[in-house]
Amino acid sequence: MHHQQRLNDEIESVKATILGLLSQSTHPTHQNLLCILTHTSNEEWLDLAAQQLGTEYNPLIERMNKLEAAISQMDIGQYGYCCDCEEKISEQRLERDPAAQRCDKCAK
Repeated sequence: MHHQQRLNDEIESVKATILGLLSQSTHPTHQNLLCILTHTSNEEWLDLAAQQLGTEYNPLIERMNKLEAAISQMDIGQYGYCCDCEEKISEQRLERDPAAQRCDKCAK
């Protein structure tokens, strides 16, 4: 449960960062997207943001994708297992990054 809370908290933090950047922009397209994202459900938020935002937002979108993937793995009981070799990912690695998809050996 500890990792799930960290993942959810980071998702909210990344969303807040994106919304904050959009709110600082004076570009009408950004203001329109800010309004849309503010009223979009969680299920559609990431897809819409990824489609509408420029490449300068790619690192944030990529991080959200990893976080969402980790939560999906929790939902199906696969969280904490390497996506390549299917071995357990060390607790230390998950503590460093709860969205880790690979064990130490496969990440190299």
